[in-house]
Amino acid sequence: MNADERMDVDARRLDASVRARHAEAVAGLSLQVQAQLAQRSNAALRGATRRPAHGLRNAALACAALGALALGLRFQLTPEADPAAARAAPVAAASTPPGSATVGVALDQDPDFYVWLGGSGSDRLAME
Repeated sequence: MNADERMDVDARRLDASVRARHAEAVAGLSLQVQAQLAQRSNAALRGATRRPAHGLRNAALACAALGALALGLRFQLTPEADPAAARAAPVAAASTPPGSATVGVALDQDPDFYVWLGGSGSDRLAME
């Protein structure tokens, strides 16, 4: 017996074993499940396709999500329209010393400040 014949015999044995297991499994199914499987098998052989039942549901969910997004964007407060920020701005301006605002503006406009930040000494200072 050569290798091809042995493989053929093994394949037949495997096929018989799998068919026996399948028959045992089908025998253990309830009648209702067997009927459903028969109906689905016949429908598949006829070429019938299932209609998706969730198409309208997904469209409704998408519309609801878009509506929620539109409402969220509509009611989003801008910093100018926020009353708490409008009340806090004068208080913050009154609590800062008069010279500190000009120091920040002066540093923003000073090119030497930015050259100093980009220099090699700034790395050494950052490490300290």
